[in-house]
Amino acid sequence: MRDWVIVGGGPHGVHIAARLIAEAGVSREDIAILDDEEALLARWRRCTRNSGMRYLRSPAVHHLDPSTRSLQQFARSGRGRRVAQPFTRPYSRPALELFDLHCDKMIEELGLGELHVRGRANSLAIFDESVRVGFSRSAAKDGHGQLEASNGVLALGAPQDPDWPDWALGVKSASSTAGHPAAIDHIFDPGFELVDDARDQTVAVIGAGISGSQVAIRLAREGRHVFLLSRHPIRVHQFDSDPGWQGPMNMAGYSRLADPRERRARIRNARHRGSVPSEIHSALRAAIAAGTIEHFEDVEVESADFNGGQVALALGDRRLEVDRVLLATGFPGHRPGAGWLDDAIKLYDLPCAECGYPLVDRGLRWHPRLFVAGSLAELEIGPVSRNLSGAQRAGERIVAAVRGSSKNANTLKLEEELVLT
Repeated sequence: MRDWVIVGGGPHGVHIAARLIAEAGVSREDIAILDDEEALLARWRRCTRNSGMRYLRSPAVHHLDPSTRSLQQFARSGRGRRVAQPFTRPYSRPALELFDLHCDKMIEELGLGELHVRGRANSLAIFDESVRVGFSRSAAKDGHGQLEASNGVLALGAPQDPDWPDWALGVKSASSTAGHPAAIDHIFDPGFELVDDARDQTVAVIGAGISGSQVAIRLAREGRHVFLLSRHPIRVHQFDSDPGWQGPMNMAGYSRLADPRERRARIRNARHRGSVPSEIHSALRAAIAAGTIEHFEDVEVESADFNGGQVALALGDRRLEVDRVLLATGFPGHRPGAGWLDDAIKLYDLPCAECGYPLVDRGLRWHPRLFVAGSLAELEIGPVSRNLSGAQRAGERIVAAVRGSSKNANTLKLEEELVLT
């Protein structure tokens, strides 16, 4: 039996595995990372590739290696020097290419790829001395498996399926029946790959947050005429929440809140949902001025039809016909792990807030044998819980809990200063 099973091979799961090995003295052979993708970080890489991301929104100190300055050091040596423009202003944000190469290096050096067990979690059992995660393997002949370990970490990302509006589901059904399944897609659908198709001369992108805006810019650069549709004007914020949430400026008061409903309200108010950083806004404005992108703001799709190979969108008193529709409407707001996790919550009486998310201690324990990270940890970590900074903070908390000590205050202070430089 292993010491740890981590459910989720995205940024949070990979970072926590690296921290356990580098800082908690856990042997790599005693860790399993359960994820249903072909490789660790595969979903992250597919989503960032589809969006056309060039630079991360996060600063250089937010990455997956346990060492804070590791990415900056990597950029100056070895494979990192292959990237022509490794960082951009403001906040010294890394190029996606550099970030991915750095992840490759860390995964290779720690041998994390060998810890990957491919499968999708479908059950959770908690015992006095262990946890057991059942999973399905669609690509394997036996189809089922289970992992048992002394401790478990639920590092789940967003829900498996993204948010499809009702009108879009109708178009999807009609276009598939007519033999045109690619007439409408969601950029976060499992397995979706955005490829350049010369037949798609006009494309409507629904949603003008950072992902939708980046997709629109990418398609415009590839020669497509893009209609960017949003329910609101472009919202410009450098980060998805203010930098004060990275340290005690905002987190001190947040941590003193005892009522989970108040914490949820703070998280909701703190997040800049549907926003873009300044350089994406500038690129959008340039494309709009050049006529390659048309932005329709304060509009909603009331209905849609598929006919003759095109999708017709009804926008109030306007009708828009395009060759293809790409949804960038994000994910449902409910807690990930629906089904099997719901069953475990009921069976083991795992505490949840009114919003359905876990109530955990400072060490992110949901149960003496079970930890959480990512969105599941947000009532404790705060608004940054889902992003790379949140992965780091979850790793810190879990390692501190395992070692029975808190992180050195000077190190925390250094990281907070680095974020704002």
